[in-house]
Amino acid sequence: MWAKSTVNGQRVLLAIKAALAVGIAWFLAPHMPGVTEKYPYYAPLGALVSMYPTFMGSVRTSFQTLLGVLLGIAVAAGVLLLGDPNILTISLAVGLGVLLSSSPRLGPGREYVPVATLMVLIIDGHTGVDAFSLGYAVQMGMGVLVGLTVNVTIFPPLKLEDARVGISRGRRVLVDQLEDVAAALVEQWPPERDAWAATGHILENSVGEIRAAVYEAKESHQANPRGLLKSRHRVVSEGFEDLAVLEIVTFHIRDLSEVLVAAIWEGSLDLALDVELREPLSGCLKATAKVVRDWDENHETVEALAAAQESMGVFTAAVAAREGYDVPSLAPGVAVALDLQRILAALQHRLAPVAPSETEV
Repeated sequence: MWAKSTVNGQRVLLAIKAALAVGIAWFLAPHMPGVTEKYPYYAPLGALVSMYPTFMGSVRTSFQTLLGVLLGIAVAAGVLLLGDPNILTISLAVGLGVLLSSSPRLGPGREYVPVATLMVLIIDGHTGVDAFSLGYAVQMGMGVLVGLTVNVTIFPPLKLEDARVGISRGRRVLVDQLEDVAAALVEQWPPERDAWAATGHILENSVGEIRAAVYEAKESHQANPRGLLKSRHRVVSEGFEDLAVLEIVTFHIRDLSEVLVAAIWEGSLDLALDVELREPLSGCLKATAKVVRDWDENHETVEALAAAQESMGVFTAAVAAREGYDVPSLAPGVAVALDLQRILAALQHRLAPVAPSETEV
């Protein structure tokens, strides 16, 4: 179970590249000039911290780590300029390093600020020379360069497929929610099928996972030689278009679900869904789910969109026919109708076929 969930091809490739980068850095470290050769063990560390699933992520992480190391060295150097370190100056310097490490811009490099400060004060302060701080910085920098070179030259990862999978999974979550609500509306009243009423967090988590996957795909595409094809640029662009639509659809599905929960079961809102609205609303939800399902399965969506718009018309007509009846019966119908109209508008904008240009035959 653990192996299947955590080990995949990309992780294996990253492990191989990390091992290779560490080996190269360790081989080169003793050949560095001057006193830096005395501290070869920091070169493999630099190579290791530069290993990240995406190349731009590696660049960012490496830069932040080196910045954290240099800040720590700078703090220690300031103390050493004042004289030999003692219990008071070491404590104050480390405290300052911890304060500096609170900057979110340092990212993972924040952990290196107080560590570098302490190590430089102890080692360089004891020897009275600056050999360690120089060797630490140079060897780390060399290791980072080795790691970045290995990461960008050996199958730099593209996360496009992960984004596709995440988007597809999110669409299926929305289909399930729409179909469950539709089925509940035409069952006995109040319906026994109530699992859909407590899935707000599932919908929100689904959108969060899609958003993370799409942004990671974009990051993996940047400065990646494997991402130069126009088709891969298009995949990234379409991923953001899909994300925008799914965010809109998810928001309105959550909203209509909350309205229906309040209308079906007793709650803080005084609402009631009239019996005449249940069947047309169920049909509209099913038709909308069919659009999302066809989209996920790469089927033609023209007919599904037309059917959904037709069922929307039936539902809005039923809502309008309730005019003059008690407000509690009308209110949830109007609210749900507005949500469904916005959902279909977003899907129509994303899925409507583009008219061929005049130059096309």
